[in-house]
Amino acid sequence: MWPDGVAAVQPRRRWLVGPGSSPPTCRSRCGRCQPCRAARVAIQPGVGPQWEYYPEVWRCKCGNKLFMP
Repeated sequence: MWPDGVAAVQPRRRWLVGPGSSPPTCRSRCGRCQPCRAARVAIQPGVGPQWEYYPEVWRCKCGNKLFMP
């Protein structure tokens, strides 16, 4: 409440759960490997300084192999 008695309206917060997009459908993305499921993975930079965090992206995963969605 404000001092004049008027209720303050707070903006809604938007909660991000993952990388900001929905997981891909990984049908027929892993070849014959089963099960093929969506997974979030961190991208590490190939060249340059070490970062404190790495961006995350969606990939299709089967066993220990990753495939592009």
